Order: sequence, then C-alpha cells, then structure tokens
Amino acid sequence: MREFGELLRTHRVQAGLTQQQLADFAMVSVRAIRDLECGRTRTPRAETVRLLADGLRLDDSSRADLARAGGRSAAKAGVAPPAPAAPIVGREAETAALVALLVAGLAEGHRPDDALFLAGDRPAARGSRLVTITGVSGVGKTRLALEAAGELHFRHGWSVLWHPASFPPVDDDQDTVLVTGRYPDPRLLATHPRLRVLVTALAPTGLPGEHVFPLTGLPDDAAVRLLLSHVHRVRPAFREEPANRAALTGLVQELDGLPSALEFAAGWFMVYSPQHLLERLRSNPVDPTSAHLRDAIRRSLSTLDDEEERCRLLDAVEHECRGNPHELSVRGLVRRAGDRYEVLNLVRAAVLEPVSGPHLAGGVALTWPC
Repeated sequence: MREFGELLRTHRVQAGLTQQQLADFAMVSVRAIRDLECGRTRTPRAETVRLLADGLRLDDSSRADLARAGGRSAAKAGVAPPAPAAPIVGREAETAALVALLVAGLAEGHRPDDALFLAGDRPAARGSRLVTITGVSGVGKTRLALEAAGELHFRHGWSVLWHPASFPPVDDDQDTVLVTGRYPDPRLLATHPRLRVLVTALAPTGLPGEHVFPLTGLPDDAAVRLLLSHVHRVRPAFREEPANRAALTGLVQELDGLPSALEFAAGWFMVYSPQHLLERLRSNPVDPTSAHLRDAIRRSLSTLDDEEERCRLLDAVEHECRGNPHELSVRGLVRRAGDRYEVLNLVRAAVLEPVSGPHLAGGVALTWPC
C-alpha cells in the first residue's frame, strides 16, 4: 500500500492544485498538507482525511484508498447540497447557531414530548432533530438553510437531501439532514435515528419536538452590504460615500433588512439616486419593489388563522404592539425594538394598502373581519 503522503501528493498533482489551493478547498492549513506530503505526519485524523478527499473531489474508490493509506476506515461520501449562487451576507451567527442545534440533536435524540419554543429559549447544549426556520417571505430562510446544509456536509460529513420531490432512501449509517419547504412526515424521525429535518416555512408546523428558529431581517450594516452587492450588478461604478451613506441606511431600514426587498429595490438604482428612492419608500415601502413581494407579504399575513391574532396585528399597525406577540413574532411580522415590538414597515404597508385597482389585478387580498 502506498504511503498517505505520496498518495495525497499524487491526487493533488492530478487535480492540478497547489498545496495552498488544496488547503483553501479543503479548509485545512497548508502546513498540515506539507507535513503530510513529506511524511512528517503519517496518521492524519479521520476528519482531516475527509476534508482532503472533499477538497480533491475524489470518487468513492479513491476516497477509500486515501482513507486506508491514512490508517482509517473509508467513510461513504455524503450527498452535497446545491452550490449557492452568491456568498451569504450577515448570517454568520444564525448559521453557527443552526448548525450547532442540528449537530447537538444527534446526541439529544428525538423527544416527542418537547414543547414548541423559540430559538434561544433553550440552553445552548440542547439540540433538536426537527428545526423549522420561520419568518416573513423574503427574509432569507432558504438561503440560510442552504448555508447550514453546506456547513453540515463539508465540515461534518453529513449527507444532504435538498428539497426532494419525493422522499428518497435514507442511509441509516450516515448522518443526514432533509431540507424541505413542505410539511414533513412525523414518522421519518422515528424510522431513521440519524436523520434530522430542517423545514423552511412561514409559520411553525406544530409537530411534536419542533424547535422554531425565527429569522428576522439583516442588521443595517449587513443589509447595506447586501444592497450594494445587488446595486453593482446594474450600476457597477456606484460607490458608498459620505454623501449617500445616510440614504442607504434609511433605505435598508425602510425595507426592514429583508434580502428579497433589497434585491428588488437595487434595480431602481438605474433611474433613482439613493435619496430619491428613499423618498419613494417613505411614501409606500412596497411601491418600488414588486407586486411579487407585495403578494409574498400578504401570504405571510394569511398564516394568521386566529381572529384574535389578526386583530392584534391590526391594532399594532394602527397603534402599538400590545400583549404577548408570540404568534406574530415567530412569523416575523413584528420585530423587537428595545423593550417593545414593532410591526415591519412592509407588513404595515401591505395591511394598509388598498387591494383594488389595476396594478393589483390577481393579487393576494386581505379579507380580515376586524
């Protein structure tokens, strides 16, 4: 059998990678690769072998050979999630918390009698095998789920079942996360002990053992960075500067830091300055975005099937948020502002905007009795 270092170098050269490039792809240090290839390190950790095999994009046979050369049993390569179209912005803390929650769920096991709770209500050591990311439409639930799935696959070796049309076979010898936007079959977790389910939804599923992970808009600094990344696609020469900084901050605040709203608004930079666009937003936040976003917000509102909660939201729109806003909060319709809650600007606009008129033909209307 060939030495691990010799085999590693052969695969690296065949892939056309330098040691530094492999280190970047595999997320290990270049020094570790150098020590392995020259024989200073002969028994790499199993995690290091897996990361190197992922970085080299080895097939199952080559992966097994590399693992044996390192004195490790070969682990089957997990199914990877789709590649993201662009880097995620401003969700580092949420990604880390979500990954930790799902990884901890392996040790915790499934507790059918667990009560519904908000992210952060449990001690950090506890996990869950069923997590639902909730929030208003356009807040970035699917993008966060994709980032977490990538972390689970590339750093922890999990297999990822990404929004399957039908439920595929599960390898019970491998940690797996199912990411879905549908109501999951509650029997899956009982049948597959190494499976975790990550749901993206406008509202909690209400299933036993569910951990609700509410997602809110981006903070101002991250929202401005995301807005600018979209603006540069239509105005490559545009730059943030002291003269427009206040307007950019005002824009992302009016749009509640919602990634989809920021993307739509960026298109208007072709015809408006940040200051003029901010004036339009302050008159109607959903006007310079899109009918698609307007309807998406209304679909979020439609999940309030309890008349008392609908009336609570309407009261918050017209006055202030009173009482316990739990159902509004988990749906992302209100956000914490100091020691109180306030309604999102886009939600307020969608509730108050007339639903008649040619520009709303075929749109989603609100028919609340309050």
